Amino acid sequence: MKKLFQLICLTILITSCATTTQYVKYSGNEPNNETNAKIYVIRSTNFGSAIKMKIYQDDKLIGKLGPKSYLSWEVDPKKGDITIISKSENKDMLTISPKGGKTYYIKQKIKMGFAVARTGLEFLDENEAKEMLSKLKKPQIKYAE
Repeated sequence: MKKLFQLICLTILITSCATTTQYVKYSGNEPNNETNAKIYVIRSTNFGSAIKMKIYQDDKLIGKLGPKSYLSWEVDPKKGDITIISKSENKDMLTISPKGGKTYYIKQKIKMGFAVARTGLEFLDENEAKEMLSKLKKPQIKYAE
């Protein structure tokens, strides 16, 4: 029984450390430029920590968002409206008409689901987002030019 308990604890420890991975160019440390818009998707809680949520811009996978982390990338406003999509047990989305030089902050909410956690997206104001970002981990980058 003791070995079973240790195995369960080890499994929980390993699976609860879901890291965030970004597959497009990271722009979190770069200052805004007037040409592009910057987007942040922020997951500020540990709730559902074993589950990574997939974040898409239209049909392109941006990254997999784990707990207490964020994704950050730039978009070209000349390409028109974009849709930010979060997928898990369900799918939620927001549409943005990006403007050059502007930063958009989106909070990913995690809810109880039937089999796995459910996802929700909502816009954040800049002050609240910056406070959250100061406490979160930078994503692992899997992108090269």
